[in-house]
Amino acid sequence: MSRTYTLDTKAATQADNIVSRIDQTGKYVGTLTRVEIVTSKNETEGVEFSFKADDGATADFLSLWTYNAKGEALPSLKTLNAMMTVARVKSLTPTAGQVEKWDSGSGQRGKFAATIFPELTNKRIGLLLQREEYEKRDGSTGAKVNIVGCFDPDSELTASEILARKTEPETLARMAAALRDKPMKSKAATASTPMAPAGFGDDDMDIPF
Repeated sequence: MSRTYTLDTKAATQADNIVSRIDQTGKYVGTLTRVEIVTSKNETEGVEFSFKADDGATADFLSLWTYNAKGEALPSLKTLNAMMTVARVKSLTPTAGQVEKWDSGSGQRGKFAATIFPELTNKRIGLLLQREEYEKRDGSTGAKVNIVGCFDPDSELTASEILARKTEPETLARMAAALRDKPMKSKAATASTPMAPAGFGDDDMDIPF
């Protein structure tokens, strides 16, 4: 018997909701869906992001560790400043809020109270993500992606180009071409990791936004 079909618009909409995880090194454009203040067991301060690319793929637990327990700045602080620049955000204010993220305990996503930076939340941004291998507690090899660069999603200008008031992107292509996976315990790969654009640490600089 041949079945007839009637359009179910709810079912049609749900067909688009296939969520895939970003697990490959590359250049992505999307939205920062979570910008949460985090502190490690060693009292290192940082910011943790969730990111949703325009194609629906997501990445959780993208961490930038910014200050150690002594209050000393860490290299990822430069990356955070670059992200603020391409997002045209001059300051970040800790604010009580709620975030949605994966909960390993329940095995599903849930909503949790958190301290967030609303100025960056739901901002569109371009990210360069690098796949890095690491050793799990059981000795097996896992993989995650890290933020190693960022850019304006529309103009493709990097932070240093925006601050220099350039209008044509030149840096991003070189950064993207230099991206490589970071194997576990590979010093050579670490040395070749692209750094966030410089040029946003001068207090006397005239910020163009």
